[in-house]
Amino acid sequence: MSALRWFDRCGEVLDQIRTTQLEAIARAATLIADAVEQGGGLHFFDTAHCSREPIHRAGGLYMLAPLTLGLNLDSRPAPRRAEEVESSRREGRAKADERLAQLGVERSGLAAGDVLVCNSVSGRSALAVEVARAATRMGVRVVAITSLTYSNAVSSQHSTQKRLCEVAEVVIDNCGIVGDAVLDMEGVDTRVAPTSGVAFCFIIWALISEAVARMTARGLKPHVYRSINLPGGAEFNARAEAEYRETGM
Repeated sequence: MSALRWFDRCGEVLDQIRTTQLEAIARAATLIADAVEQGGGLHFFDTAHCSREPIHRAGGLYMLAPLTLGLNLDSRPAPRRAEEVESSRREGRAKADERLAQLGVERSGLAAGDVLVCNSVSGRSALAVEVARAATRMGVRVVAITSLTYSNAVSSQHSTQKRLCEVAEVVIDNCGIVGDAVLDMEGVDTRVAPTSGVAFCFIIWALISEAVARMTARGLKPHVYRSINLPGGAEFNARAEAEYRETGM
């Protein structure tokens, strides 16, 4: 049964993350606690696969701010022009993405001493690499969530030929395979079902949980969303948001 094969493969990936990535998660959590203690912020950038998962969620942090660059990552040319457009896109898209990343970071709420968590499955996109580089130049501490196996098998689209794992301060491996999808299916000419989304959720909530534990151990009180479907949830969140605006955490 394919559903069971999928469960098995996901279980293998999550077990590998649990046994190999705790040290990296702990290092990243310490960076976050250090930043908050010094008045810094926490930001998140994703190249579209999981861009909303940790944002405004019950159990999530008020202080986690999404970094959005206004780019439509799903845009595609019309079929009749696909071949013509794709040739020019390959040449110009990477440079355009680098400029967009630089401008977006410069105009964002990022500041020296903040932490930016950057998620990119292959880690090769010019956009993700330049976001990390531009943030680092500002004095932001960058944590990458990526697949090292995938990254090591592909070339970078960035002008420096650097991949995300080579420019981030802390790298958390999502333990995915090249191509991300894991199930071979009869009658289908490519693999089905990527593991990166499941792995990202596993990692990001482990990281947030550990960061919260380290903050509270230092006497800091980060504000956390409560489900609005619980009695009094909306009122709790209104108070928490007001306190968050005063404390910044």
